[in-house]
Amino acid sequence: MFLGFTETQKQQKTSRLKQKKRKRLFCRFCGSRISDMRYLTSVDGGSPNRVFRNPNGDLYEIITLSDCEGLQDTSPPILEETWFPGYPWVVLHCSSCLTHLGWRWENPGRIPSLFYGLIRERLEEKEN
Repeated sequence: MFLGFTETQKQQKTSRLKQKKRKRLFCRFCGSRISDMRYLTSVDGGSPNRVFRNPNGDLYEIITLSDCEGLQDTSPPILEETWFPGYPWVVLHCSSCLTHLGWRWENPGRIPSLFYGLIRERLEEKEN
């Protein structure tokens, strides 16, 4: 005779289902996996969703993440014109198709010491 699940068993099952339906981020141009929405992070107390203007006047809506994959550095660290004071930035491209997907900021003396800003419109979000 089945009496049902305990509360702990229900929580464990719910947790497993949520993990299976995790939202992942992919390059919109080639489909390479880039990150996972669980890595969204706040920097300097701001929202993980931000809009910035570069020196050329181009607007970028970015999301900040603590971990990414499938990206390659394509510039040296640059401190000038940084959107996050004290953090030098590096340009990042998709390792597969070489599309510019965003930037990485790193400063070992700050918290967080490293984070990514990816261009929202160049990503595709899918549930896995």
